[in-house]
Amino acid sequence: MNTIWETVTWDVARAGGFTTYVLLTLAVAVGLALSTQLQSPGRWPRLLNSELHNFLTLLSTIFLGVHVLAVVVDPFTHFGWNEILIPLASHYRPVWMALGIVGLYLGIAIGISTLLRKRIGYSWWRRLHVLTLGIFALATIHGLGTGSDTQTWWALGIYLVSIALVGSLLYRRVFFMKGKHKQAPVRPAAAARSMSAALQSNPRALNGARVAATHTTQQKPAEVACMR
Repeated sequence: MNTIWETVTWDVARAGGFTTYVLLTLAVAVGLALSTQLQSPGRWPRLLNSELHNFLTLLSTIFLGVHVLAVVVDPFTHFGWNEILIPLASHYRPVWMALGIVGLYLGIAIGISTLLRKRIGYSWWRRLHVLTLGIFALATIHGLGTGSDTQTWWALGIYLVSIALVGSLLYRRVFFMKGKHKQAPVRPAAAARSMSAALQSNPRALNGARVAATHTTQQKPAEVACMR
């Protein structure tokens, strides 16, 4: 017969795990929406922003801590810190537990990279941030493999809606933005470099450009005097 303490700790562990997963899904969804420049209609407030993304990430981290601590103190599961922190050391479904532990370490790595973003540079931080999709995938498999509520309709509904939401936004990110980049106009810097290379390859055009620039410089005082 389960004691009240066992019931409380197990329920907290389950609730903490699902809350973490939902918040992680929302954080990933907001991040993908921002990367594809997806926003609410102009007449609505700007709901999607970096602050919301960071807030959801922080909340998911807090509830992840609640989930882990509840599992550790739960007298029914008998999980020790080794089983929580070392992959494949768990006596309970070791493979599925290991996937969750790997996702935990990837989340820690992304958190550290965010703190060191100024040192490692934006490009490297952005590359590491892609691992968030891996964390979402690992969390999904971990939940499906270890959760005691996986067979319930509401748990399956949470997983299916989360996968559909992140999958649709990822599809938009990969294919929509790819086409948009192909149609992007030439950047001014690239155009300037192309013009410079063309002028250098044609000495007559380069001399003509220099004469035109000199003529324009000489005409500027007269134009200013007329304007006055």
